[in-house]
Amino acid sequence: MGNEFTVISDFLESLGGDQQNVFQDTAMPVNTTEKFFLTAADPSDGTNEDRLTQVINAKYEAGFLKPYNYVNGYSRLQKYMDSNMSNISRQRILNVMGTFRPAFKSVAQSLTDRDLVLVEEAFERLLLDYDRVFSSMGIPACLWRRTGEIYKGNKEFASLVNVPLEMLREGRLCIYELMAEESAVNYWEKYGNIAFDAGQKAVLTSCLLKNPDPDSQNVISCCFSFTIRRDKYNIPTVIVGNFLPVSLG
Repeated sequence: MGNEFTVISDFLESLGGDQQNVFQDTAMPVNTTEKFFLTAADPSDGTNEDRLTQVINAKYEAGFLKPYNYVNGYSRLQKYMDSNMSNISRQRILNVMGTFRPAFKSVAQSLTDRDLVLVEEAFERLLLDYDRVFSSMGIPACLWRRTGEIYKGNKEFASLVNVPLEMLREGRLCIYELMAEESAVNYWEKYGNIAFDAGQKAVLTSCLLKNPDPDSQNVISCCFSFTIRRDKYNIPTVIVGNFLPVSLG
């Protein structure tokens, strides 16, 4: 969290910084890894919540559940802006980042590594919850982290932007990479307006989506809404977007 705050503070000057992950890998006994895979494959009897807790605990003990390194997400955004956006658009997004600094500063000083692991645990639970939600939805939808990396999408959204469904996993694509430039800037500005306002969580707007292939010229006009899910520290953890294509004619 301290690293993320530092990156936001220095965004205009440099996003490279020290991006070494302070959460170093340690050699874990083989039995904890085996326990995780066995638990994930066949959790013991109990309620769905009990089984989910078993899997997450085994994942943590095996060393697979760690605080997420958001520093890399900001660096990725910077590189994308440098290569794909005008100076004016970049500056508008950087101005949004400036609004995050006070909120992050007030929280970053008090969080421990264990707190951040618990935040990541809550994120994992949300991903599992949205498996069911997305599978029952008939409109394009996806969710992403606060730095934009997409971690889940449904088949309707994959079809809309013409990418394989597996590309909407594990941050392989970012939401801003699937938006036209002005739409990406509009998203960041609207997100920034409510990101740390606990009294607001949803925005209804519009956007132009595109395929991430730089040679693709097709855009899809959509009515676009997004909802911010926050952790117990009021920090945005998940942003869930719904997209309803509309005709330009």
